[in-house]
Amino acid sequence: MLKDLFRVLPHFKGRYRLARFIFSKLISSSRDIIVTGRENIKYKLPNLKENIGFEIFIDGVYEPGYVKYFCTKIPLNGIFFDLGANIGSICIPLAKLRPDITIIAVEASPRVFSYLKYNIELNSCKNIFAENLALSSLDNQQLPFYSPEEKFGKGSLSAVFTETAEYVNTITLDTLNHKYRLSKIDVIKIDVEGYERTVFEGGRTLLSLKNAPVILFEFADWAENMAKNTKAGDAQTYLADLGYRLFDFSDSSKLGAEMTPQSVGNLMILATK
Repeated sequence: MLKDLFRVLPHFKGRYRLARFIFSKLISSSRDIIVTGRENIKYKLPNLKENIGFEIFIDGVYEPGYVKYFCTKIPLNGIFFDLGANIGSICIPLAKLRPDITIIAVEASPRVFSYLKYNIELNSCKNIFAENLALSSLDNQQLPFYSPEEKFGKGSLSAVFTETAEYVNTITLDTLNHKYRLSKIDVIKIDVEGYERTVFEGGRTLLSLKNAPVILFEFADWAENMAKNTKAGDAQTYLADLGYRLFDFSDSSKLGAEMTPQSVGNLMILATK
């Protein structure tokens, strides 16, 4: 197939633009398509328009640099939290590459969660435990969650890309940790569209520990400014106040310099003690 050719081609400027042109009809019409990616991992994708679905279709993997980093960073028999797991684009390849680790995958949208569960079962990932909950600063609230059908990777507790809400119960990070009776969490990946500060507030006990988990999260100024009761940079400041050091991790092949909390821009941040 032509898409298989794209998977072996080196990356070049305009590669994705060319792929979107060549596969335009398939991209515009495909719904609930099952794609076989790298490591023979299968994904049921809601569509190919969203970047997650498109990149898995073209490359066979999504964010391979981060998957590689987690594979090397998590110790033997370690614990990984995927907060904002979406359809399983990160946690499933990680589970297949590292069958020794335990993964707790949390996705708020009930609709997207159904794909996550399907993909976990499709790939027989016995080491992933999935939760259909929204991480927050308080437990047992029922909140509206806005997950646009086409942009399924952009779900948020704010009505940014859609006005249609799904209602979901909340859990704090500390309660989630207590539920699984974990003595130590090694690494957290969090992607909650600007609500990272709120999630961190609900995990203050865990994140205050000397051996607190390493955290990888995206900072996007517009997303934090759109979130309720927070502003750009708050998540970084909160972690820094708990003793975390922040590093620019926008290039997943290397760790950038230590940084102070930023309030403008868009970058991946690694936080560690």
